[in-house]
Amino acid sequence: MVISTESAPIVAENVCVRLGETQALDAVSFEAKPGEIVGIIGPNGAGKSTLLRVLAGLTRPDEGSVRLGETQLLGMNAGERARRIAYMPQHDANHAFTALETVLMGRYPHLGRFELEGRGDRKMARAAMERTDTVRFENRQLDRLSGGERQRVVMARSLVQQASVILLDEPSSSLDLRYRLSIMETLKQEIELRQVAVVVALHDVFLAGRYCDRLALMSEGIIDTIGEPADVLTTENLRRVFGVETTVQRDPKTGSPQVWLVGPT
Repeated sequence: MVISTESAPIVAENVCVRLGETQALDAVSFEAKPGEIVGIIGPNGAGKSTLLRVLAGLTRPDEGSVRLGETQLLGMNAGERARRIAYMPQHDANHAFTALETVLMGRYPHLGRFELEGRGDRKMARAAMERTDTVRFENRQLDRLSGGERQRVVMARSLVQQASVILLDEPSSSLDLRYRLSIMETLKQEIELRQVAVVVALHDVFLAGRYCDRLALMSEGIIDTIGEPADVLTTENLRRVFGVETTVQRDPKTGSPQVWLVGPT
């Protein structure tokens, strides 16, 4: 059965990317299906951000391909790609537009060439800001907000884009404990509402273990292990890839694996 590209999996096949002398990705194959959160974890320089940029169509692979359903990503124009794939970078632009104006940028792919956002777009933008607890500073300039506040505004922009695939690079890096949980809960809600596919790069293995349906553990440009969190977050895998000793236990309330750091190997 051919799945509509409106709710199709995003698939990378044997992707290689060279950045100068560095092999950033080496024959990486990856898939995220509608209705799931796939977390990408691994040490710095493992290739997490590069993989996300390839999936977003922002970095062209030297070898291999990426498709959304049956459609090759490189065959889409920028507008079509933006309607179907929302990408939240690790470090977004820090500009003088207001928070509301920033969120409304997520509606641009759905507007005509000279079309301005309308009442419906503004309603959608404010609804997304309510979900990320940012509506209270909708008139403040983005460059006057804290790092965590900016991250939540950019998260709202990704939601209002209404794409079928959402890619996020370290969305919780500047957030306090409350909003780290909140942003992952929001992604779960988005899946329930629209059956989107979510791919999120995370350093926080607690969030990864609790909220992701599957995890891809990356190391030196390859996917070392991929599977359910309990199969990926093991002491052996974490020792081999991160170089740390850990204790992994199952959370009695959520059933998710919980990682306790013991020390370096």
